[in-house]
Amino acid sequence: MIYLGADHAGFHLKEELKSYFAKQGISFADLGADRYDRGDDYPEYAVLVAQKVATSTAARGILLCGTGNGMAIAANKIKGVRAAVAWDAYSAKKAAEDDAANILALPARDITEQLAIAAVRAYLSEKPSAAARHKRRVNKIRKLER
Repeated sequence: MIYLGADHAGFHLKEELKSYFAKQGISFADLGADRYDRGDDYPEYAVLVAQKVATSTAARGILLCGTGNGMAIAANKIKGVRAAVAWDAYSAKKAAEDDAANILALPARDITEQLAIAAVRAYLSEKPSAAARHKRRVNKIRKLER
């Protein structure tokens, strides 16, 4: 399951990703915003997505705000979440592969729909690396949560 969340800055791109997922037959749940509201706050949506992702090893999340940074910072406050900002397919792939990111944060003000879809495809197609160095690093992050 893919959980989506966006504030006003990411709302329109989130809607485009929903259309893409529907056409591809990819299961997703939209956790908001459900309408464009210039006064909304990204932490609300980041936490909703992060809590869902943290409770399932199979779930992934995609968050969108102006830069992606605010969403990632807020999501990373939830134990078990590794949210990473990506701006292209390569950075999204490496976040999933090297860092076992379970949430991808996209900079909606700095990325086109086509680039966002390419990043999401790369992110969703990657599995965490089995390489010892990557496992060791992710385990060190998990220890920080304790």
